[in-house]
Amino acid sequence: MRKCDSALHEWFGMSRSSLIKCLRRLADDLEDVDRCEEAQAPDAAMNSWTLGKRAVPCLIGRPLGHPNISDGRPAFSSELFYFDPDRGIARTMSRWYRLGTRVEPEYWGERLRGKSSFLRDTL
Repeated sequence: MRKCDSALHEWFGMSRSSLIKCLRRLADDLEDVDRCEEAQAPDAAMNSWTLGKRAVPCLIGRPLGHPNISDGRPAFSSELFYFDPDRGIARTMSRWYRLGTRVEPEYWGERLRGKSSFLRDTL
């Protein structure tokens, strides 16, 4: 889905064009990862490291027409990068979504309480 939009959208504290540049740089780095062995070591380092998880913005809801999730099954989306409720669209890492009916966060808070594993295989 592409449409020219002259409005400057702010997301994650940066302009749309800055976010696009960051994502393109990430995509370029991942595409060139095999050449990293030949490259100079990065200036930044990470000591005493381990893998962890952190929260990122996402959509929680009941997808329809998703290629891997049954219609209406509760799910978390992948990381959210664009969100425009006025236009009724959102873009996650993996796909565009049309936004249907909005609910308050408490709706899912009540339904998710004590059921953290029910979404394990939906991503």
